[in-house]
Amino acid sequence: MLSSPGVRTPLIAPLCCAAAALGMMMWSPASQAFNLDVEKLTVYSGPEGSYFGYAVDFHIPDARTASVLVGAPKANTSQPDIVEGGAVYYCPWPAEGSAQCRQIPFDTTNNRKIRVNGTKEHIEFKSNQWFGATVKAHKGKVVACAPLYHWRTLKPTPEKDPVGTCYVAIQNFSAYAEFSPCRNSNADPEGQGYCQAGFSLDFYKNGDLIVGGPGSFYWQGQVITASVADIIANYSFKDILRKLAGEKQTEVAPASYDDSYLELVAGVPRGAQNFGYVSIINSTDMTFIQNFTGEQMASYFGYTIVVSDVNSDGLDDVLVGAPLFMEREFESNPREVGQIYLYLQVSSLLFRDPQILTGTETFGRFGSAMAHLGDLNQDGYNDIAIGVPFAGKDQRGKVLIYNGNKDGLNTKPSQVLQGVWASHAVPSGFGFTLRGDSDIDKNDYPDLIVGAFGTGKVAVYRARPVVTVDAQLLLHPMIVNLENKTCQIPDSMTFAACFSLRVCASVAGQSISNTIVLMAEVQLDSLKQKGAIKRTLFLDNHQAHRVFPLVIKGQKSHQCRDFIVYLRDETEFRDKLSPINISLNYSLDESTFKEGLEVKPILNYYRENVVSEQAHILVDCGEDNLCVPDLKLSARPDKHQVIIGDENHLMLIINARNEGEGAYEAELFVMIPEEADYVGIERNNKEFRPLSCEYKMENVTRMVVCDLGNPMVSGTNYSLGLRFAVPRLEKTNMSINFDLQIRRLDLYLPILLTALNRKEIHMSHPPQIVLPIHNWEPEEEPHKEEEVGPLVEHIYELHNIGPSTISDTILEVGWPFSARDEFLLYIFHIQTLGPLQCQTNPNINPQDIKPAASPEDTPELSAFLRNSTIPHLVRKRDVPVVEFHRQSPAKILNCTNIECLQISCAVGRLEGGESAVLKVTSRLWAHTFLQRKNDPYALASLVSFEVKKMPYKDQPAKLPEGSIAIKTSVIWATPNVSFSIPLWVIILAILLGLLVLAILTLALWKCGFFDRARPPQEDMTDREQLTNDKTPEA
Repeated sequence: MLSSPGVRTPLIAPLCCAAAALGMMMWSPASQAFNLDVEKLTVYSGPEGSYFGYAVDFHIPDARTASVLVGAPKANTSQPDIVEGGAVYYCPWPAEGSAQCRQIPFDTTNNRKIRVNGTKEHIEFKSNQWFGATVKAHKGKVVACAPLYHWRTLKPTPEKDPVGTCYVAIQNFSAYAEFSPCRNSNADPEGQGYCQAGFSLDFYKNGDLIVGGPGSFYWQGQVITASVADIIANYSFKDILRKLAGEKQTEVAPASYDDSYLELVAGVPRGAQNFGYVSIINSTDMTFIQNFTGEQMASYFGYTIVVSDVNSDGLDDVLVGAPLFMEREFESNPREVGQIYLYLQVSSLLFRDPQILTGTETFGRFGSAMAHLGDLNQDGYNDIAIGVPFAGKDQRGKVLIYNGNKDGLNTKPSQVLQGVWASHAVPSGFGFTLRGDSDIDKNDYPDLIVGAFGTGKVAVYRARPVVTVDAQLLLHPMIVNLENKTCQIPDSMTFAACFSLRVCASVAGQSISNTIVLMAEVQLDSLKQKGAIKRTLFLDNHQAHRVFPLVIKGQKSHQCRDFIVYLRDETEFRDKLSPINISLNYSLDESTFKEGLEVKPILNYYRENVVSEQAHILVDCGEDNLCVPDLKLSARPDKHQVIIGDENHLMLIINARNEGEGAYEAELFVMIPEEADYVGIERNNKEFRPLSCEYKMENVTRMVVCDLGNPMVSGTNYSLGLRFAVPRLEKTNMSINFDLQIRRLDLYLPILLTALNRKEIHMSHPPQIVLPIHNWEPEEEPHKEEEVGPLVEHIYELHNIGPSTISDTILEVGWPFSARDEFLLYIFHIQTLGPLQCQTNPNINPQDIKPAASPEDTPELSAFLRNSTIPHLVRKRDVPVVEFHRQSPAKILNCTNIECLQISCAVGRLEGGESAVLKVTSRLWAHTFLQRKNDPYALASLVSFEVKKMPYKDQPAKLPEGSIAIKTSVIWATPNVSFSIPLWVIILAILLGLLVLAILTLALWKCGFFDRARPPQEDMTDREQLTNDKTPEA
């Protein structure tokens, strides 16, 4: 079999401790509980600063005696002239009365001396030797080591070498012997001079001793084995150097490999170029035959090792700790969390790829200690404790309990033990030392010792017996006929439908008491929400809830209790379709447990303590009692137009029918839009069914709910009219949307009276540019914006017509920028209005041309600011009317045949009626086109939008999107036309005109054109006379 030496090397900085009196006390640290008892916890305390708890072990030499061994490597003893030599304490269990921990007198002598050249000199140095850094007990034998023990070599020039030493105690500490395998003549660093024997320590199952010496052979390390019987038989206090006949030691490096029987595993956390590795060693000839190598440099892979048959397949498995492993989820911020690797053995020397457990707390040192616990919860699989000594609040430490299963370890701990002792200067180290797999209280469950050397405390956690409950709920009948009313309700003459309920339970567990009392809690119709009507009640107390004890005597006993449950009258509830869920929740009645030292049992963590069963109401839906209705829903408004400012009375004409089996709890829901108000149901039309409808409000949603029957039987055909008023349309030009739904079967019908979710893009642009420009020539290398060419401005508006809101939209513009390294439309400015953030690729103005002054808002952009809808505007230049000569069709330049500059804009939240505006100010690069005179071109930009998300729980099946191409034409005027008239021509034309006018006037005067003929005087007198004669008399 494989066994674990628990090899460890230094990992943390020197620690100091809080003060504590030597003795025992009871404490209750915080814990996430499974079956390690945290209430009846035994805590031992040691001297301040002694590192009491650095090493721990159980000492159970016989069935009547149990104690805890605690190493305190910095404790002072009664040895003369020895400073902080270290000690091992014997702590009796149970710790009652005045019993206290006491030092075990492994060594009471001073430093031994030898005579050199007539002078006595120290041959060993026990001060600061760290005696008690490792402690192990096995069947009455106890071994403790001092890995920093030094001795004077026998070389002419004396040296102090940290060879390390161990002491063995037998026969109830009545006999002691020293074992220092590296104290020999091979004292150089390349030999065993820095061996530090006893840094790790363990026993074979046959009782032979295993000692680790990490400093041998230039710190490559070695493993040494010896028989305890040989150590005792050959021990002599005066014999400094001796070699045991049966002692075995590993050599400098692996020699040969074979398939001999294996017994030993050792870790080398700094081996393999600091990746670390763990070696399986042949116990016969101490050769290395197989390695496991770490996956990350400096993770200290191999710092801790545990061998345990985790999956109970009869083959030992290997767990390896790497407490400095760094999780690199983000390369710039790695987290030191630690890892555990579990290698499951599937056949001799054949292991699976490791199962990996990763720590969660940074710098917690997950895996700094591990312990084989044995079968802690008696489920047939061995369990593991993992220490995280610097985790938790104020780095007080934690211990995680992982239970085994057939595939390895559970990925989540079943229990977390929390350290509660704070240290004044450094972490308490709770969980730095662990020891399990021993039953100190004789209850057939293994217990756990946890050391917290930083505060000088040791805690003993005892395992609680695990009770596994098999509970059942039995219903008869499981389908209840509401018409079969056979149970009389007490104190009344009313009969009701009912069924019987039987609650049964049995228990099982190792070493549990003969009588277990469960507190059972039964909830009727438990799926109904709090405050809802419970359809079922207990017949004897008319309640839907009951708590009662179940007394189970013996593990083979099956205890039951019977109840009668009845249903309310069907007029008191509507729900006949959903099952009636009955739940049983049980717990241990702790009031029945005896007080005292004995720990209390606990329910199995891996067994649900809730059992449920369901009854059903008989419905008219065939033999399977499952209703499959076939509901149809249609609706139409009586008018399709509404007038803004009017009351707009309209009626929704609705038809609902069932062409399948009965539909229970069928209800029609009509959601009222915010523009409308509910008036009432139409009752004057005989074609409509006068259903029961009522107005309701859930949260902020208004609705009309109509009862379609319970059940709505097969063949039912209902028509009804619901009247509404739509008075609130002043602020929008949209129509309204009614949503109809038959719930219970989730039949949904939207009545859309107008379009929804429309988005539009508006733009303004010069439709054409006329070349050449009068009295203007472009610069071949312009330095100012005006030297580039004529101005071209595009304005794009993304307008959400509504009514819905959009929360995430992408606006893309492909801008005709250049062709064959010659610029086309050269951008100088990009302006935005509204929730719009834009980026360009490549950047604008790559030639670094000095732009004109920052553009002011154009009339078009000002129109947007006033929330007006702009037309497609054309900005005209003041140029004379010219005649265009006949031209060939324009060549279209777009993103398929030229290089486009991409403008990408992220549009934020737009409510209905809101807009986001993008204005692009550019110049036509005239030099490019003047080189190709008389060739017409059309520069096309492509603008598109795509709505990515709307701020609603239910997203539309298709989100709005759209695109449009915008063209700017470049055309040519008739060449070589002079547009100016000389001044002298104008003056001469005026003078000639005046001369012609004077000649014409003279000619007309000569002809008498300006003479006027007057009438004779006598004719006027006669006319007056005639007038007077015809005047009548007064």
